[in-house]
Amino acid sequence: MAEIPNDKIEFSEEGKVIIRKEAFKNILTHVLEFGNIYLDYATQAMGFCIGNVDSEGSIFEVVNTVPITHGDNIEIGFSENDRAALLNIQNLYPKQVIGWYHSHPGFDLFFSKADIANNLYFQTEQNPYGFGIVIDPSKIKKDKSFGIEVYRLKDFKMGVYSNYVRVRYEIEFPDSLEYFKWIQGFVEDSQMKTPVLINEQPEIKELTRFELQEIPSSKDVIKEVDSGFDQKHVEHIITGLKDGTKLFSESIIDCYRSELTKWEREFNLGTVQTTKKIQDSLKQMGLTISDGLNKVEAFIDKNFKNRINEFNNEIFSLVNQRVKKNIDLKTNISNNKETLINKFISRVDEILTEIYENVKQGLNMVTNQIGEIHEENVKFETNIVKLNDFITKISNQINNSIEIIDKNIEAITHPFESNLLDRYEKIISEIEPLKNNHSEIKDLIDKFQKTISGLRNMKK
Repeated sequence: MAEIPNDKIEFSEEGKVIIRKEAFKNILTHVLEFGNIYLDYATQAMGFCIGNVDSEGSIFEVVNTVPITHGDNIEIGFSENDRAALLNIQNLYPKQVIGWYHSHPGFDLFFSKADIANNLYFQTEQNPYGFGIVIDPSKIKKDKSFGIEVYRLKDFKMGVYSNYVRVRYEIEFPDSLEYFKWIQGFVEDSQMKTPVLINEQPEIKELTRFELQEIPSSKDVIKEVDSGFDQKHVEHIITGLKDGTKLFSESIIDCYRSELTKWEREFNLGTVQTTKKIQDSLKQMGLTISDGLNKVEAFIDKNFKNRINEFNNEIFSLVNQRVKKNIDLKTNISNNKETLINKFISRVDEILTEIYENVKQGLNMVTNQIGEIHEENVKFETNIVKLNDFITKISNQINNSIEIIDKNIEAITHPFESNLLDRYEKIISEIEPLKNNHSEIKDLIDKFQKTISGLRNMKK
């Protein structure tokens, strides 16, 4: 199916999809491991979505995912192993496999013919709003939607002939420092020589219900895995927040206590002076509050900037390492390429030399055979000349014999023809009187018939 621009694809208002932060994190980890922009060759990744459906069947909540496989064969369609993995997961989590996800690294967001066929495993009579999440890693930084779209079939009963529609979705973004723990762990793991950032289901032997991560319900809090984030920095930030809040509270209380004391002493000075003092107090309180908030904001901003700078440095270091490895790999490939080319050329020369010798021997044999054939042709031509002379001689003899036979036949048949002619003339002369008698008899018969007719008339 040709790619259709997203703005031309119909939107479905039914079956909204909510992607929880844990599921979103797992999807990104799986997709970026095999499809990030720094890889020499990016490939597709695919997994299943586990979650819940509300009582009205109108909202689908993805709370976790199961990574299954990666490779270009995903675009061909589910393999036998993929279908077996799906059946296994469906048995472990009945009615909780609500959709699937896969990546299109660098070739945009759409549903291919194979994607439509794959979605039929999830969009069924029991789950008419089964969906597929498509991610293009090259658009994560360029697109406001993080390079993600959700699709389902417009009419799954039409099978692979159905069109597909876009589905409204919502991503739950992280709201705690645990997100930065995951980022650091992700960076550290990706710096390994052969990183395995997330395990795919076929890589886990004999899956059981206890080996897969437990799927939380929509009301449970998803517990994120600790990836080794420096707890001292977290405690330092939290302590700073507490100290700033405490300082802010004490400043307000001290200021308010001082101003109340003054206001109590000067209460008798009059309503106007008291009102002015209250105004000044409120103004001072506002300045104090503003100053406290600025201090807290500056403290938080400083610590978060430090952590962001550290994260950027780690990312830069990771990229440099990957680039260096790629350069070394390209150098090794180039050297191996030259070696293989030289070996190939040498082998080709040997083969060509062997072929030349064989062809040369064959040509010599053919030349000798051609000489023998030429001699046989000369003999054959000589025999043909002799045969032509013999045929000419025989033809002359046959012609002479035919002339003699013609003369003998004429001599024999001429007297016979003369005798036949004489006898014919004699018979004609004998028949002539009979013809005259026949005429007379005919006339008599006519007269006799007329006489009989006259007699009949007279009798009447």
